[in-house]
Amino acid sequence: MSTFASSPVDPSVARIAVPPAALRRITAVTSGKGGVGKTFVTANLAAALARLGRRVLVLDADLGLANIDVVLNLFPKITLHDVFTGRSSLADAILPAPGGFSVLLAGSGMVEYSRMTPEIREQLQRVVAEVAPKYDHVLLDTGAGISDVVLYTISLAGEVLVVATPEPTSLTDAYATIKVLATTQTRRPIRLVVNQVRKPGEGRTVRAQLQAVVDRYVNPGLSEPVRLDLLGEVPSDPSVRDAVQRRQLVLETMPGSAASMAMLAVAGKLRA
Repeated sequence: MSTFASSPVDPSVARIAVPPAALRRITAVTSGKGGVGKTFVTANLAAALARLGRRVLVLDADLGLANIDVVLNLFPKITLHDVFTGRSSLADAILPAPGGFSVLLAGSGMVEYSRMTPEIREQLQRVVAEVAPKYDHVLLDTGAGISDVVLYTISLAGEVLVVATPEPTSLTDAYATIKVLATTQTRRPIRLVVNQVRKPGEGRTVRAQLQAVVDRYVNPGLSEPVRLDLLGEVPSDPSVRDAVQRRQLVLETMPGSAASMAMLAVAGKLRA
């Protein structure tokens, strides 16, 4: 595939392509900054949903900087890049993953995916529209931040889940992401998972802090206010570090750990 020129993002185009019933099944998991455990949350949330009897697909939508294959210890021969370029069928690119869900992996280190282009936009839209009706949940593991690639990917989803930590830099970037999503994609509500909490209830505190800033600086200019829906908090748990180092899911290595129980609780709320 050649390197493409960048183009503006039009979220309304993407929403037309995916049937409304299928759109409700798609959740974009995103974050304002890297290093907050977004991919960890995505992978373990998929495993938790699978444990609840749901058919789940994770689409690695961090185009060009994909790493969910590392988290799952997978070594794919076929990636989303091969589907985009016509070298492989979509069905052949979908792999079984540990935890009982399916995964569609992206390539890594490809500069042509650093900017959204009409061709990439069309291909990604087509893939999401094709897979969504076949699963109960499709989780889009997006890149971090508010680049045009990330925002377009999020526009393909029926709902958004922002992952943040209690650290000040994470909160600042989470707020920036929430503001952009609220004003450019009219997202209502926006769901939140607070990762790496140090004590019970810290997630509620983070949610309250973010909501207060949104109420002060974002909601006064909107006809419908933004509400942050806290799906849960995931504790800072040594079992998470061990699982990541082993390139395994914490739900597989330590199903009774505090982090695993928290992810199951998040899955239960998302399923509802």
